[in-house]
Amino acid sequence: MKTINLFIIVLFNLIGGLLSYSWCYRLFIRKYSTPELNYLVFYGVCYFCLILISIWILNKIKKPFGLISIGVIIGIVITFISWMVAHFILGIYQGLALNIEAFFGYLFITSLMTLNFIIYPVTLLCCHYSFLWIEKRVKKT
Repeated sequence: MKTINLFIIVLFNLIGGLLSYSWCYRLFIRKYSTPELNYLVFYGVCYFCLILISIWILNKIKKPFGLISIGVIIGIVITFISWMVAHFILGIYQGLALNIEAFFGYLFITSLMTLNFIIYPVTLLCCHYSFLWIEKRVKKT
């Protein structure tokens, strides 16, 4: 049962990541021709963190309203991870090849527009109700 729950968490977070990334791609990346690899690294780090947070949250909070409120807060806060990624990259490469400081300013703005504050609570609710549905099915048989 734990393996199925973990699979559901990863699956719904990947779907949420793809929705968020496609939204951002339509709004910003395609329009301004910014380097797509940097966005992929950002989304990889962001959604890896969201998967880890989801595992903890879904074990601690069982009520849907609690999941929604925590999900909105985390969806807003997780967008600030771009600042941490910017400092990490600037510390290693010192911004020699690209104007990374300007790039991460754009990345922060687009990360606010990726609707993580909507997508992440919905992801948590989908996981929660999937768990309940599977438990109900297992008890029935």
